[in-house]
Amino acid sequence: MTRHFLDIHRLEAAALRGILDDAHARKAARKGWPMGRVDADAPARDHVLAMIFEKNSTRTRFSFDAAIRQLGGASIIANAGDMQLGRGEPVEDTARVLSRMVDAVMIRANSHEDVERFARVSTVPVINGLTDRSHPCQILADLQTIEEHRGPVVGKTIAWVGDGNNVCASFIHAAPKFGFTLNVACPAEYHPDLFDLQKGGAAVHLTGDPREAVIGADVVVTDTWVS
Repeated sequence: MTRHFLDIHRLEAAALRGILDDAHARKAARKGWPMGRVDADAPARDHVLAMIFEKNSTRTRFSFDAAIRQLGGASIIANAGDMQLGRGEPVEDTARVLSRMVDAVMIRANSHEDVERFARVSTVPVINGLTDRSHPCQILADLQTIEEHRGPVVGKTIAWVGDGNNVCASFIHAAPKFGFTLNVACPAEYHPDLFDLQKGGAAVHLTGDPREAVIGADVVVTDTWVS
């Protein structure tokens, strides 16, 4: 079965920890290197990553393109409006076509449901580069940064101050997987989805008071109070 990365809660804790440890190791090994140099083991050699953008992007676009090159592979980038997808071609048809031409697909999309439909048909791995429901790659990068400055995230308390948006959802998914406590402060009418809170379980504490959320926190992550 093809493995995708659509949401953090779908992966096992050990697999997620492995991704983060590998990221730490690769970043350390590249210290002082020019950005275009390929990693010594070149694990993506001869592989092609397709990137589809329905939403504008700076960091996601450049980081994925730089990453696949550093891993030894190549990329093909397209805006959804440049493809038949933008003219009404079914998501499933696009997935079937790209599965015959590339080795993996990253999608930055408006609808999480569309990415799930794409993944159900795709025979190559699909990566969620952002949807309306989650942003898993950003949270792994955030956790990497936290560990670089504060040490292992396990046992830490992270405070989220902002509305319960897609980024908040992925932080909630990550808390029980990585063993940290997440204090979430949101306006009552913009609280996280109950599905996401269920995935977070006892690791997540919800409040409407930012002052309460940050008490004793090792890290404070902020976003707009109302998107």
